[in-house]
Amino acid sequence: MKKPEPKKYLNAIKGYKGGLSKIEGVDKIYKLSSNENPFGPSSNAIAEYAKVSSDLGLYPDSSNAALKLAISSKYSIDSDRIVCGCGSDEILHLLARVYLDEGNQGLVSENAFAVYPLAIQSSGATVVRAKEENFQPNIDNFISSLTDETKIIYIANPNNPTGSYIKFDEIERLNRSVPNDVLFVIDAAYSEYVEEKDYSIGFELAKDSENIVITKTFSKAFGLAGLRVGWAYCPKKIAEKLDILKVPFSVNTAAQMAAISALEDDDHINFSVEHNSKWKKILNDCFAEVGLIVYPSQCNFILVEFLESSKFSAKEAYHLLSSKGIIVREMEEYNLPNCLRITIGKEEANLLLIETVNAFKK
Repeated sequence: MKKPEPKKYLNAIKGYKGGLSKIEGVDKIYKLSSNENPFGPSSNAIAEYAKVSSDLGLYPDSSNAALKLAISSKYSIDSDRIVCGCGSDEILHLLARVYLDEGNQGLVSENAFAVYPLAIQSSGATVVRAKEENFQPNIDNFISSLTDETKIIYIANPNNPTGSYIKFDEIERLNRSVPNDVLFVIDAAYSEYVEEKDYSIGFELAKDSENIVITKTFSKAFGLAGLRVGWAYCPKKIAEKLDILKVPFSVNTAAQMAAISALEDDDHINFSVEHNSKWKKILNDCFAEVGLIVYPSQCNFILVEFLESSKFSAKEAYHLLSSKGIIVREMEEYNLPNCLRITIGKEEANLLLIETVNAFKK
């Protein structure tokens, strides 16, 4: 009997795996697996979210006009070049859908965010990975990996899951080598956490470009992961195409209003970033003291590598931490089985993490 069959290239795709949030038999959980802001959204955003409850019977503004204006004001960019989506993931997938086809290639870094390969493969294209050096993206390798079949480049800056970043002058150098007909997507989801002075989101580079898209999200520093709202700064023609193709009403009313309020609360962002910087250094030192490798991070997490000489393997450490209620992210999905990715949590979680890590000493 005949039945509907999906496109053959879809059979090789593995679904995205998010960070766990529960441990059987453990009541007190410290979730350090998904790079969420441990303080959640600002109180102003929560209050705005509550106000919307009386309007839940109405469809949201499909144009996202008020949110676009708020983003435009915050970042001093043109509102008609902004596209909003159900998280930046929706936009990343839409870009692949619009600009990739079977036989094309999508170029990413060796240890790229898992959504990029998923978006590329979902469009029938082939994923090409530019080799890194010590978990640091190498621009020369990106340039040498470009082919006539390359139609899109995804770069997270800074990068998940490694925490590394690319200096702005290196981003500029790569851009000079990217053909005009190749879409260059810079995902700046973690930009608020960057401490280095030679970093830039890239709006100034994208302003006069016809092939650069910058994506941002409210899921990280702004603490609105549960509402799924992201956005992109695009050339006008790309913005128009994405607005036509994206799912109508994909950004709900509560998400739009809470995001607008979150943009206005600099105190909450500054507090979150300062807490992150303080504890990232403390945790870096803690892991280094027990003989583990901690890679430099410009994000709200650290990537820790366990060596053959370590008292525990990454798998054993994961289970030990889980027994204490601490959920971190295993890295098999990223072909980094000897690593754990650990989100910077609240003080209570971080102190328990340090106490547990002391068991890793040789």
